[in-house]
Order: sequence, then structure tokens, then C-alpha cells
Amino acid sequence: MGTNKALTFSDVLIKPKYSTIDSRSKEVDIGCDFGKFKLDLPVFSANMKSITEHKMAIEMYNCGGMGVLHRFCTIEQAVNEYKTTVNEIYKNEVFNGTFIQNWSARINFYSTAVSIGVQEEDRKRFEALYSVNARVFVIDIAHGHCKKMKEQIQWIKNNYDDVYIIAGNIATPEAARDLAEWGANVVKCGIGPGSACMTRRNTGVGVPALYAAETILEEITNMNPRPKLILDGGIKYSGDVSKALKYADAVMLGSYISGTTETPGQVFKDENDKHYKVYQGSASGESKIANGQTSDYVEGIAMKVPFRGHVKYILKDLKQCVQSAFSYTNSRTLDEFHKNCEFIEITGGGKAESKI
Repeated sequence: MGTNKALTFSDVLIKPKYSTIDSRSKEVDIGCDFGKFKLDLPVFSANMKSITEHKMAIEMYNCGGMGVLHRFCTIEQAVNEYKTTVNEIYKNEVFNGTFIQNWSARINFYSTAVSIGVQEEDRKRFEALYSVNARVFVIDIAHGHCKKMKEQIQWIKNNYDDVYIIAGNIATPEAARDLAEWGANVVKCGIGPGSACMTRRNTGVGVPALYAAETILEEITNMNPRPKLILDGGIKYSGDVSKALKYADAVMLGSYISGTTETPGQVFKDENDKHYKVYQGSASGESKIANGQTSDYVEGIAMKVPFRGHVKYILKDLKQCVQSAFSYTNSRTLDEFHKNCEFIEITGGGKAESKI
């Protein structure tokens, strides 16, 4: 962004440039190659209890993204959620609908991600999920730049050479370099920007999302191999996803896809006969108590969100909007967009004019 200001999504717009693209839908590929897998839509669904279980993970795969199954359940439930997801994704490859442990090489076990924490008991969860062929693991804690994260990543890497690790959350260049050097394939950036996260307000800790992604990318660009970067949180509009992809390889969505058919939980009616679902942060008091934890150190909230129908329609619209942003900068690929996308800082009047 060319300044020392810690700017975020609502502070900038993407500058349009001369374009030779005739068809956004035919010429623009917004996908990202992560090595073990490629996403046609560079989007992960958040590993939150109110966002991703098997229905969301299946639909994310169908739409070109990746679902990240949450960890706020028993190990047996986590295994069943993963097996249900993969069975549905590869139902044409499964004999009589039975989950087979040793499928042929054409099955891609890097199609769905699962989550663990950094405690000793999380290693049992890891081993149970690994035994049913889970290979993409998100090690997900509020402050990922810590000793326990280091120990967990190194334990996995020392014992399993085919596991793909996404680790976070972090918000600084130093944290990104450390996680990558410990063995993470992907670093997940974002402390406090989520709509259901109160970390910044309650603790005063955090880094504006877009600035965090920019400074992290500067730090890791010359690493070999260069870890991929996911920006997690703070995204309100499809335009924010486009802005995030200036620096990030993909985004993680929570509130943006909340209230959809595929999210866990029932649909309710409020006093005005409006349909809604419940969306809650992983560190909310409600979530902690439901998961058998105490309600100490609450850094999240629960909220009602309007019921919004099937997530595929939201993701289809999102893909088209991002393709459009690419075309405005004459970018046919994500690599080109990284180079061609240029931000301009806007004033309060510019924000009002832009409706952001």
C-alpha cells in the first residue's frame, strides 16, 4: 500500500487499469494451486461449529473451494463427519456406500480439511483422523505464534511425512516466518477481524487484516518453499475478497456464509416472522459451554443471522465478482492479480460514496 499506515478493507479501493480481457467468465482463472490440491475458488469455509460440518464441506468442494471441519466435538464425531464428507464427495468411487480405508491413488485425500488444537489430547484426535485418511490438518488456536503450536507442528512433521498443515491464527511477519520454519505449509492470518470475534475490543490486541496480510507476504515471499497465505476474518463484501487476494492466496469465510442451509443448526422464526439461524464465534461463552469448557476468557459473541438459502448461490456470485475485479486490473490469473492490483487510499467521503 506504500504507507506505514495499518489499513484494512474499508480504507482502500482497487485502481482500475487498461484491460484486454474480453470475457471474465472464459479468460479469468481465480484459482490457486496449493501443491497437494488446487482450489478453483480460493475460499475455505471457517472451521467454526456454526459454519462447517459435513454439509458445508461437501458443498464447498462442489463449488471449487474447501471446507474445514471444526474440532468442537468428540473424536468419534469428528471422524464420522470426515468419513461422511468424503463418502459423499467420492460416492461414485465407494463400493456399496461403504467407506474404504485403502482407496486407489485416484482418490484425492486432500479434498477436505480437518481441525485440531495444540493440546496433548489433540494428538489422539489427529491420529484418529489420520487413520481414516485425513491429510489436510488445520491447527487452529487464537494465538498461533506460541510454543505449543511449535511443538504440535514439529510432532506431526517428525512422525507423518504426507500431512499438509495449515496453521494459525497469526498477524505478524515474525509469526509467519516461524510457523513456516516449524513446518507449516500454509499460514492463516487474522487476529480479531471476524464479526463474532471480540479479541480486539476486549484485549486491545490485533492487527488490521489487510496490513497484516501485506506485511506477512513481504516476509515470506523469498522463502523456499514459500508458504501459502490465507486471510481469515473481516470480510463483509465480495469486494473485500478481491482486496484480500492482492496479498493472500485464499480467504477463509465465516460470517459471509453464515445463515445458509448448509451451516449446522436449525432455522428459527423471530418475533417478526423472519427466519434466522445462530452464528457464534469459537471463543463465545455459548460455544465454550457447549463444548464442555468454562466461560472464562470470552473473546467472541453469538448472534442471530438471517436465513439465506443455499451457500452455492453466494459462492457463485462471489466467484463472478472476483473474476470481475481481476478483469478490471487486466489479470487472468491470481499471480497476475498479485502484481497488477494496486490500492488507493480513500477518505471518509470516499467510503460513503463507495457504500463500504
